[in-house]
Amino acid sequence: MASRPNFQIKKDAATHLASFLVTNGLISDSQLDQAITASNESDRGLIETILEFGFTNEESVAEGIGGMYGLEVARLRRMEDVQGDALKLLPISFIEQNRIVPFEESAGTLKVAISEPNSLNTVPGVRTITNKKVIPYVVTFSDMASILDRLLRGDDSPSSSPKPSLLKTVERKKPKAVSGSLARRLGEKKDKDKDPKDEAALSSEVVTLVDQVISDAITAGVSDIHIEPYKTSSRIRFRKDGVLQDQQRFAQSLGAHYAAVTTRIKIMSSLDIAERRLPQDGAFSASSGAKEIDLRVSILPTAFGERVVMRLLDGSSAGLSLEKMGLSEADEKALKTAVDAPQGLVLVTGPTGSGKSTTLYSVLGRLNQVGVNILTAEDPVEYNMEGVGQVQVKDEIGLTFSSALRSFLRQDPEVIMVGEIRDQDTANIAIKAALTGHMVLSTLHTNDSVSTITRLLNMDIPPYLISSSLAAIVAQRLARKVCDNCREIDEDVSTDQYLTMGFTVEEASRSKLYKGVGCDKCSNTGCSGRRGIYEVLRITDGLREGILQGMTTLELLKIAKEADGFMTMQNMGRSLMLQGDISAQEFRRVLLL
Repeated sequence: MASRPNFQIKKDAATHLASFLVTNGLISDSQLDQAITASNESDRGLIETILEFGFTNEESVAEGIGGMYGLEVARLRRMEDVQGDALKLLPISFIEQNRIVPFEESAGTLKVAISEPNSLNTVPGVRTITNKKVIPYVVTFSDMASILDRLLRGDDSPSSSPKPSLLKTVERKKPKAVSGSLARRLGEKKDKDKDPKDEAALSSEVVTLVDQVISDAITAGVSDIHIEPYKTSSRIRFRKDGVLQDQQRFAQSLGAHYAAVTTRIKIMSSLDIAERRLPQDGAFSASSGAKEIDLRVSILPTAFGERVVMRLLDGSSAGLSLEKMGLSEADEKALKTAVDAPQGLVLVTGPTGSGKSTTLYSVLGRLNQVGVNILTAEDPVEYNMEGVGQVQVKDEIGLTFSSALRSFLRQDPEVIMVGEIRDQDTANIAIKAALTGHMVLSTLHTNDSVSTITRLLNMDIPPYLISSSLAAIVAQRLARKVCDNCREIDEDVSTDQYLTMGFTVEEASRSKLYKGVGCDKCSNTGCSGRRGIYEVLRITDGLREGILQGMTTLELLKIAKEADGFMTMQNMGRSLMLQGDISAQEFRRVLLL
């Protein structure tokens, strides 16, 4: 009697296989949900549970594995189906341990049977042992168990010829853009009376909902999509122009299918659909019309379900030139002078979402030439740049910013970009690289350019290293622009508010500021698009001397203003208000520190 099938499918392979079964209609959403719950409550694997519940059969699972990996399905029901000469090519212990059975050999080609995706990892080893071309086929768990049982007991005899009719071709099925809804309702009981047509409609509705959300976000130029569960409700919000906006039109559909929506996004992002207890990060690409966007996905378990945030990364913004960033003429000249130098440290500072990455990529675009070797360490790599060696930092395996920097110095670079200086070690390496013939670019989280110097000092970087390595510091914000279509004079700005924003009494008495009142063109927000607000601090001899003398932030700021005509972000913001580009409300939101 054949032994009970032994399931050895790893968790990630099992969840992808389960997704395949649902996508192709071999099991339903609710059946998968029940199997996941039962599997989590026992020591059985997910595929084993699906089969034990009778939701599908082994043949369908075998075809699913074949479809996932582009393999044909074989039927090996008896030892006569296995060629004796083929079987002798591998040790019995190897066959048993790796659950891979050679069943036909001819003309330098060896056909082997597997029943679990894990066994595919053994194929290179089989190729080495036999010195033959190896072609894997899929068999059912029962067939594999039966063959192994008889082989180990020595029952029956292998045949001396193959059985070509036993092979069935399965077309390789690539993952669909939408893999169906896999509702994750823990503890939900099987509804035996549920009409399969209702489940198909549910899947279609979830697919349409998720695709519509992403498409609308791409079209609207959204930077982030938030999908959030609460005790009695759920919502979708778009972050546009730096501000979150509720998307009420999706509320009803989202509330009805929240769990299925999160699972749909997990599948698109190649995440574990069965894992609902731990945070997960993934990514995928999507397009709307001719525009293709990369999406970075974060899944976070909360008290009432999994919260999803998707960051939309538009590669076209990475191609923005320094000339189009909106810098003042003096700041643009100062930044170009700094980055065109053969060595030095240029830092970009500002809060999350202030456009630091765009500025760095704009600088890299200027420096990216055939004769220049550029290396970057990023977390994550947001935009791909042709001609630039980009490294994804992975702290969990020890590939940190500092370790990447050390390796870069052995790669003969002219330009090094470090996504962020997070610690003293990274700062020290970056500064030493800037002193040894490299242009180093990086970011810090500080409120303004001058306080960046204080931040470096607080990281215990010696003043002499800071003064000798720093070339320039760029501080920036992104502010929403007043909508041109509904702009009008803002009569509500008081004299006290003018003074708070840095205007003099005389300026307050004669100035006119503007605001958007809201219209169809700007979706009644009063704002349309964003622009950068910058300050570029050149590290002059006076500032270097001040750093060495241990001057305070205010003292360094005074030197920069008096000796170099330094203009702060607040100076630029006031000019933009007077031009009608930004409102007083927006100035206060982004620039009143």
